[in-house]
Amino acid sequence: MKTALRFLFCLLALAVLLWFCTGILRANATTAALLLLLEVLAVAVLCGLREAVVISILAMAGLNYYFLPPIGTFTIADPKNWVALAVFLITAVTASKLSVEASKRAAEADRQRSEIQNLYSLSRDMLLNDSPATITDSMNRAAALFGIRRIAFYDLATRETTGGTDWDVPVRELLASVAAGGETVNGAEFSILPVRFGTKPIGSMVLEEGTLSPAIRESIANLLAINHERAEATDRALAAEAARRNEEFKSALLDGLAHDLKTPLTAIRTCVTQLIDFPPRRPETTAELLSIIDQESLRLQQTISEAVALARIESSKISMEIAEVSALELIHEALAGARDEDHARYQLHVDPAITLHADRELLRQALKQIFENAWKYTPSASPIEISVRQTPTAILIGIADQGPGIAPEETERIFQKFYRGRRNRGSAEGTGMGLAIARGIVEAHGGKVRAENRPQGGACFTVTMPRVETVRPVE
Repeated sequence: MKTALRFLFCLLALAVLLWFCTGILRANATTAALLLLLEVLAVAVLCGLREAVVISILAMAGLNYYFLPPIGTFTIADPKNWVALAVFLITAVTASKLSVEASKRAAEADRQRSEIQNLYSLSRDMLLNDSPATITDSMNRAAALFGIRRIAFYDLATRETTGGTDWDVPVRELLASVAAGGETVNGAEFSILPVRFGTKPIGSMVLEEGTLSPAIRESIANLLAINHERAEATDRALAAEAARRNEEFKSALLDGLAHDLKTPLTAIRTCVTQLIDFPPRRPETTAELLSIIDQESLRLQQTISEAVALARIESSKISMEIAEVSALELIHEALAGARDEDHARYQLHVDPAITLHADRELLRQALKQIFENAWKYTPSASPIEISVRQTPTAILIGIADQGPGIAPEETERIFQKFYRGRRNRGSAEGTGMGLAIARGIVEAHGGKVRAENRPQGGACFTVTMPRVETVRPVE
C-alpha cells in the first residue's frame, strides 16, 4: 500500500509539472528538461531509486510528447532529439542513483553515530551502576537503547541464565555450547555470541533483533563482560571487607569481654586474698572489703547477663509475649530497675492513657539501658526528662539529658556493640553493650531508636514504637 501511494504521488507530481510547463510557463524543451530532471532528483531523494527510474522514463515520454517536434505525438522527426532524450534519461537515472547512494551513506553515518552514542551511554550507565542486579540492569538498558526485543546472559561459572526464561530449549542449550565453545551462532531471529573478558570465557549472550551490526553486537558483549567482571570484583571486595570486619568484631568482643571480666575478677581476688592472708583487725575494714566483693560480683553478673542477652537478640532467639502495656507503668518499672537511686530528678511528661503493644519485660529492659546511659553521662544535679507522645501511627518515648552530648559522627556508632563515645570513654563505667541491647529489643518489636543532640545541650534518645503489633518472627 505504501509503495502504491508513493508511485501515485510521483505520477501526480509529474502530471502537475507537465501541466505547469505547457499551460502556465509555456517553457521550451530545454527549460522543461531541466525542470523534469529536478523532479526526478526530488523523487530519488524522497521515495527511492525504483520510483525515480519509472518517473525518468515517464518524464522522457512527456518531454518527447509535449516539447519535441512533431508536438502531440511520440514520433521524433529530428535524429538529434533521440540523442537529447537518451542523454536526458541517462542523466536522470544516474543522478537518481547517485542521490540515493548519498542518502544511504548519510543514513548509515547517522545510524553509526547513534550507535556510538548509545554505546557510550551504555558503558557510562554500566560503570555508574552499583546495584546488586547490575547485570540485569545493563541488559535492560542495552535493550532500551538499541531496540532489542529480548536479551539474555548465560553465566558459565554458575550455569544460570539472566534476562528471561521464555527462550526455547534449543536456544538455552545453544547458550551453554556457545559459552563453552566460543563460536557465534546466527539464527533467523536471534544471535548468540560468546562473552569473554580478554581470553577468559565468561558466558554467552543471546539477542533477538534484526538491525544491529556484528560490530555493535560484539561491543555489547564486551561491555557486558567488563561489567560482569566489575561486579565480581565488587563482590570479592565486599566479601573481603565483611571478613575483615568480622575479625575486627571478634577481636573487639574478646578485648571488651576480657577487660570487663578481668577488672571485677581482679578486685574480687584482691579483696579475698586480703581477707584470707591478712585478716583486718577492724570490722569496718572487713565490711568495706566485703562490700567491694559484692559490688564487683554484681558488675561481673551484669556483664555476663548483658553479653548473653545481646547474643540472644542477635541470633533472634528471643521469645516475646506481646500484650497491651501502660507506658507510664513501664517507665516506672524501668526506673525502679535502674542503678540511679535519685528518682526525683526524672521529670515525667506521660499521659497515663497511652498504652503500648510490647513484651513488658523486654521493653522494660531496653528502657532501663537507655535510662542508665543517661544517668552515667549526666551530672548528678541535672534533671532527665522523659516524655511520651503518640502520632496516628507510632508512640514516641523521649529521654533527654543535660550531659556533654554526642559527637555528630557517633550518633549511629554508639549503638554498635562495645562502642563507647570518645568524649567520655574513660569517665563512665560500662560494657558498651547497653544501647546495642536496647536497639535490638526495640527493632524486634518493629520500632526504631535514634540519638541526637539537643540545641540547649545534652543528648536526646527517641524510641519509636508502632501503634499496632508489628514484630519480627522469633524462634
